[in-house]
Amino acid sequence: MPAVLSGALAALFVGSLTNTIVGIALPTIAGELGGQAQVPWVASAALLTMTVATPLWGKAADRRGPRDLLLAALGVFVAGSLLAGCAPTMGLLLAGRAVQGAGAGGILALTNALVAGLVPARERGLYTGWFGVSFGTASVAGPLVGGLLVGAPGLGWRWCFLGVIPVALAAAALVRLAPARVPAVARGGVDLLGGVLLTVGASGAVVLLSAGGRAWPWPSWPTAVLAATVLAATVAGVLYERRAADPILPPRLFRHRGLTVACATSFLVGAVMFGGVIYLPQYLQVVRGHDATAAGLLMLPQVGTMIVASAVSGRLISRTGRWKVFPVVGCALVTAGAVLLSPLAPDTPGWWLAGAMAVLGVGTGLTQQVLVLVAQNAVGPTDVGTAGAAATFSRTLGGAVGVAAFGAMLSARLRAGIPPDQDPGELLGTPEKVAALPAHLADTVRATYTAGLSSVFLLAVPLAMAALVAVLLVREDPLGGGADS
Repeated sequence: MPAVLSGALAALFVGSLTNTIVGIALPTIAGELGGQAQVPWVASAALLTMTVATPLWGKAADRRGPRDLLLAALGVFVAGSLLAGCAPTMGLLLAGRAVQGAGAGGILALTNALVAGLVPARERGLYTGWFGVSFGTASVAGPLVGGLLVGAPGLGWRWCFLGVIPVALAAAALVRLAPARVPAVARGGVDLLGGVLLTVGASGAVVLLSAGGRAWPWPSWPTAVLAATVLAATVAGVLYERRAADPILPPRLFRHRGLTVACATSFLVGAVMFGGVIYLPQYLQVVRGHDATAAGLLMLPQVGTMIVASAVSGRLISRTGRWKVFPVVGCALVTAGAVLLSPLAPDTPGWWLAGAMAVLGVGTGLTQQVLVLVAQNAVGPTDVGTAGAAATFSRTLGGAVGVAAFGAMLSARLRAGIPPDQDPGELLGTPEKVAALPAHLADTVRATYTAGLSSVFLLAVPLAMAALVAVLLVREDPLGGGADS
């Protein structure tokens, strides 16, 4: 069991690392491969495919068992990493990132399902804490490792993708030691149409928020067509899943309040969490002038506390069997962290910034992985994979929607604050690039970016408060007690 757990943790680490390691390398990638307008999609492509793939992998685990599917997901991840690392053009790089994200979605869903099938729910809290540690470590290691690889002689940005391959292969060798357990429950046919509708609805929503106001204006026919497609796919998907023989996300599961609340809370907290992880490092570089490595180190108050809080909460849940206090306190701290970060300014004292990031980190550490455990505990044993994947899907979708919506807000604020003859995409970049601008323009960029980020955290406050209300309303069923009603 320790070897299998180590493999699952290593797999989760590389699957999570793919979201954070690439951000530092984007300016260098744009300089080598060109396609400045496509650079944001280097990060978004993996997040998008990860979001839509997660529930598909989770459903497959309930049909075929998690071990072999986790090995397959690691194989997909390795293939995507190899393609991205060797890509000679921006188009192939985006394709590699999309494949990499599809594999990472499986890793995030199936590591939880693998452990859920090996240990009782009461003991699962301990492993959930370690999963939070792995996720948090990947969050802080991404900017640090990415910055070191980009600047290392003889390596460069391609090793942000190639460097994870040995870790993924080692993880696969350890996961292979787990017993192969195939559910004996008879299932209907594969829900292909449900999968297509889910993919169109989720991916369309992310693309709409990412491209609206950037690739085309909000009041335009592409926006209207895409919004109508997303709405139609979502409605059709819900109606179809209600009568499918074996749906991807069975609507019957959402009659369990624990699962519904876990998914809703994961979505809301995921949006706030990813907003902090993605945009605070940019603030540290664009506004405060720190290099990539220093920015990664300065994220330690948020990510370090996230790691500690996740490990401690997991151990306490395993010891006491009580879980509700952790997401309640966590959501309250996430709300407080967003409030503390909302008056952000270019000259915000370092101690205030570090303290606010620490509060946000403790809150997310107490919340995110616990919600996966809550979702799994709310359903029967034959639906554990689907329930865990639903919570993970909700977190990833919340992160994707949050990053897209917050990014659109930042972009709109930048366009309104800088001279009309300037392109925001050309002004933002490395600290050296911002410092090389004329002094008045550099000051304008820093002030406008900070004002936009302040608005982002102000918007995050009601989202975090809604998550807190949702958690307060859920009943605390004992771990291992089966499905709730």
